[in-house]
Amino acid sequence: MRAELNPNVTISGTGAYLPERVIDNDTLSGMVSGFDTERGGDFGAWVDQVTHVHERRFCDWSVRSNDLALPAARQALEVAGLEPQDIGLIVYASFTVSQDLPGDHCLFAEQLGATSTPVFHLKAACAGSVYGLSVAYAMVASGVYEHVLVVGTETASKALNFHDPITSIIFGDGSGAAVVSRREGGAGGGMLPAHLGFRYSPRNIHLGNSNIPVDVTRFPDRQVEPGVPLVEQALVEMESGPNVLRSAVLAMAECVTSCLGYDKRDLRRKDPALLETIQNARIVPHQANGRIIDGLADRLRAPHERTVRTIYRYGNMSAASNLVALDYGLRRGNMARRLDDEGLVLEIVDQPEQRFESGELVLLPSIGGGYLMGCAAFIAEPTLVERTRAQEEALAAAR
Repeated sequence: MRAELNPNVTISGTGAYLPERVIDNDTLSGMVSGFDTERGGDFGAWVDQVTHVHERRFCDWSVRSNDLALPAARQALEVAGLEPQDIGLIVYASFTVSQDLPGDHCLFAEQLGATSTPVFHLKAACAGSVYGLSVAYAMVASGVYEHVLVVGTETASKALNFHDPITSIIFGDGSGAAVVSRREGGAGGGMLPAHLGFRYSPRNIHLGNSNIPVDVTRFPDRQVEPGVPLVEQALVEMESGPNVLRSAVLAMAECVTSCLGYDKRDLRRKDPALLETIQNARIVPHQANGRIIDGLADRLRAPHERTVRTIYRYGNMSAASNLVALDYGLRRGNMARRLDDEGLVLEIVDQPEQRFESGELVLLPSIGGGYLMGCAAFIAEPTLVERTRAQEEALAAAR
């Protein structure tokens, strides 16, 4: 690759947390209205076909995004061998927040025990964790902080319009975390500066109400003045179709090539060095849609088995997706679908043989509403791989 690797910056720990409540497509069919069975056929088969989502996780209504972030962050800190007080900065990426001020990010830092650590809320939709990793890299590479915690966390189920089958079938809840650390003369690791991009698109993915939803019953002494509208629940609205899919594939592919120091013309020309780098890397894309992930792998000419997919069981978790998929690749490898002769899903299978190995290049492209897009990249150092696997084995033994 042409881009210069910084051997002194690395990802030292990752973690993830998913709510226990599993919503498969059969369960979801009883929650969604407006689906035309005459045109679409069986609901579950339709969802699998257009999104590849077989199930997703929903949290209880009382659970907040910062509640999901706590166990994910604690896992990442344990792998990194750090205490909350060791963190110099926390970047909290989410679009599903419960309060604006002091903010879920402040409550999260307090609950984590990072009681004097600076923390801020980063809102970059589905690209939030990649934008967060970019900030973390800059802060660590410049020497401002030794360790930065990046969290991507969403309770997207609270922002779904279940009268809209197009959007309500995609999203799920979850949280991922990563620690970016400075390693002087790092052993076998390193990180590339992230590539970020932006193309204005106000309609493709947006919140129908951009205000923060507020429960007015919390203000019993306040009278509603005539002409003053109450704040309504913010619901995700998202266009679909081949143009959206193509835009996402092309944007993420361009971000990958730019992060590696190439451009889209090199990809079109099938530059041998670029293709070799991609084919030997692990691709951890935003889990926007299964067809988008497949399209990205094809566009990059990346082996499908080296492209991580968690969308089959977890859906699209917006800012959490890249970090959850990264943690999954380190701990458990990959997921795959077994289909019957008609292309219907028989089962989702685990692929532990595809767990990341030390020294492998990991690429994390993403795109979200805005459009905001980017790609982060790092070399998986031996300590990260060994500690993550050891932690996962201990967790499995305790279950």
